[in-house]
Amino acid sequence: MWRQYFVFWIEKTLETIRLLNQSPRELWLIYVIKFLSSFSYFSYSLILTLYLSSEFDFSDERAGWTFGAYGFMSVLYGMSLGWIVDYLGVRYALLLGAVLGTFSRWLLAFSSSSRLVVFFLYTFLPFSESLGIPVMTIGIKRYSNSNNRTIAYSMFYTFMNIAALVAGPVVDMSRRWFGKGLVIWGHSFDSLQLIILCGSVSTFFIVLIVLWGMRDIQYTESGDICSYRSHSTPLGIQLKEVFMDSTFWRLALFMFLLVGVRLVFRHMDATLPKYMIRELGEDAPFGAFYAINPFLVIILVPLIGMLSKGVDSFPMILYGSFLSGGSVFILCIGPYYICIASFLIVLSIGEAIYSPRVYEYTMQVSGEGREGLYTSLASIPLFGVVLVAGGMSGYLLQHFCSIEKTTRHCSMMWALIGLFSFSSPCLLYLFRNVIQGVTTSLDVSHTTTLEEDTLINS
Repeated sequence: MWRQYFVFWIEKTLETIRLLNQSPRELWLIYVIKFLSSFSYFSYSLILTLYLSSEFDFSDERAGWTFGAYGFMSVLYGMSLGWIVDYLGVRYALLLGAVLGTFSRWLLAFSSSSRLVVFFLYTFLPFSESLGIPVMTIGIKRYSNSNNRTIAYSMFYTFMNIAALVAGPVVDMSRRWFGKGLVIWGHSFDSLQLIILCGSVSTFFIVLIVLWGMRDIQYTESGDICSYRSHSTPLGIQLKEVFMDSTFWRLALFMFLLVGVRLVFRHMDATLPKYMIRELGEDAPFGAFYAINPFLVIILVPLIGMLSKGVDSFPMILYGSFLSGGSVFILCIGPYYICIASFLIVLSIGEAIYSPRVYEYTMQVSGEGREGLYTSLASIPLFGVVLVAGGMSGYLLQHFCSIEKTTRHCSMMWALIGLFSFSSPCLLYLFRNVIQGVTTSLDVSHTTTLEEDTLINS
């Protein structure tokens, strides 16, 4: 069975490369940029609450709310910058975001002032990130066509998970090898600062890639490459048209109902590292366990994508979210490595089923030339996940899984998180008729494409 799957996987990988090679070089550059930006994000978010507590003596609650507010600022910038992305184009939006991201992370690595750190967490860093993820998603749409778009989103999601797979072990190695610090350019960095500095260097490479090889182009259905010209419709008219579109409101409802299950992934950053250190010791390899999720997703996504060819998006999203949302309850059993590993395995299977569908679905719904505006407005609930997870994480850690061992009730903490996350699939099921009013019409063309290619996205 495993031999057959390996042969199947190799064959489909070669087919994927052949299909993607039909697109211009910008598609592959987006993948490299996605890896670099995701590595910077995952490595930083994995240590952020630890960094704030160890470097600046933030309490669990304060560190959690700071983590959450950092994400919430992305909501504000995302709302205000969506239309700007449509006007700037992919190249200039990516360049501006990468320059600001490099600058922000560089100063965070050198800073010894908690006020300065918080200032950058609330301003330049989320501003730069709001110019990254949605822009790359739009780029995939513009650098592919119906012949390879589904597989293009599949690879986009895969590169994100490869970055997460690398980020976890890098965090563990930095903590183990440079626990006593490292002197660079006459400045002493501890292990957590080194991780932030590494993210700054990674983001700087994005600047070079965009300057070197990115063009604002459109890959047409006929296979031609032409210059992309943004729409010149005034913002006020665009907003009016979007808000009067019932499809947009259904998309917004869909995104809102995903908040609970998305919460689990933010607790992997904000809650799991502190939980493992407090229950299993300072040397607990939370980075290695963190890597279980992207490792399994990388393997499972192509297989599930091929096996689910022709299946409507909504059932896949519903089934996958039930698995991911319910996986948290495994941690209620106790602080054992086997429980943590089982939680991450079930979570990853669910993610591989549902998450790849979301990117492409969002792009299908979004109006041509207004993808930035649609996605920024409709994704507001998902950005808000970080605020909810940050505040929730800090409160639960301090009250149920504190440093004082005698007052810990960590199983109760995970039970409460599980109830919140499991609300997503339940609500998706209750509102299935409303949401499928969008997905049914879209999946007609989506299924036709899948019969010709493969599937995926996030």
